[in-house]
Amino acid sequence: MGVVIQNAGNVVSSTGQTVSSLGSQIGLTPLPGGNSATTTALGNILSNVGNGVTAVGMGATNGLGQLGLSSNPLGITISSSGNLVYDAGQAVNSAGQLVTSLGSGPTAALSPLTTPLGSTVSTVGLAVAGLGTQLGKTLSTGPIEQLTTSVSTAITPITSTLAQTTQTVGEATGLGAPLNGLLSTIGHGLDSAGSKLSSATGNPIGENLGDVVTRLGNTVTSAGGLLVGGTGSNPLGGNPLAPITSILTALPGTLSGGLTGGSGGSGGPLAPITGVLTTVTSSLTGALSGASGGSGNPLAPVTSAISSLTGALGSVTGSVSVSGSASASGSGSASGSASAAGSLLSPITGLVTSLTGGLALSSSSSSSNSSSSSSSGGLLGVLAPKK
Repeated sequence: MGVVIQNAGNVVSSTGQTVSSLGSQIGLTPLPGGNSATTTALGNILSNVGNGVTAVGMGATNGLGQLGLSSNPLGITISSSGNLVYDAGQAVNSAGQLVTSLGSGPTAALSPLTTPLGSTVSTVGLAVAGLGTQLGKTLSTGPIEQLTTSVSTAITPITSTLAQTTQTVGEATGLGAPLNGLLSTIGHGLDSAGSKLSSATGNPIGENLGDVVTRLGNTVTSAGGLLVGGTGSNPLGGNPLAPITSILTALPGTLSGGLTGGSGGSGGPLAPITGVLTTVTSSLTGALSGASGGSGNPLAPVTSAISSLTGALGSVTGSVSVSGSASASGSGSASGSASAAGSLLSPITGLVTSLTGGLALSSSSSSSNSSSSSSSGGLLGVLAPKK
């Protein structure tokens, strides 16, 4: 679990660095009708906000992200809030400087109002920054440190047990491996997209933004480890969730196929889906077409099975004869009979004879089929197909 928190902290840190880079870029860009002091102050506001966000991410990475490796991971994370407060104060201070700058240059007439107001805002911001410095020291030393160390000692085995529980559940349900594969596919995709974004822009803002996407992909990939244990076994074996796990197992490959297309670039992004639909429609068309050549009844396989079954059952109370002929370039016939006075196995042998006769008839390439049946008795005689 510590790895997931560490990667999530890296995402937050990269986001903060992106905001700071944006602020630096704004500070170097002159505004039409403005002055350099105004653009510098505006850029410093964003840079300080980004620094605060980065501090939170670093606190998570170096603190809770080191569960089981650090003696006081909770304390490190909490103490990082002091840096957040400090950077927030510096952002307020930059806002005061922005207000003051509005009273210079083309807007110098506003100086009697903007100068004292900007000075007041800056004073408040510096006070908040000082408070953040003191807060960081207080949270990382003395009684607070002792408390956070004790709590860290208590939560470390709890988080370890929680991670083992999620892995056990993932294995028991059979969902762990396919979900891990799915998250890995998504994570690697984001990782690749982030790398391409960083290399395509050629400026600090784009590079940092690409780094955010890359680290997000790493976080998604590592989250899959919470569902897969090291035993590699499934205590439930063939569990009722097998259909779902089959879909999830096939989904990463389907996603990869959809992103890369068919071989040679001939397949579109939806090729996996269209392939499935083509298979289904082909199966339905074959089932409805009936006999070869399309001349047969679409329900011929069903009626043939019923005819064979009733003929076999009729042999128990009387005798049944089945004859048929089929020709493509020649002719052939198959016949069979069974008598109730035969052996005790006559119903079974009659059924086998009927089935083999039906198979012989279906294997011929004839375009016409004929059959006749007669029964001298038995209630099932009425079920025999009529001409």
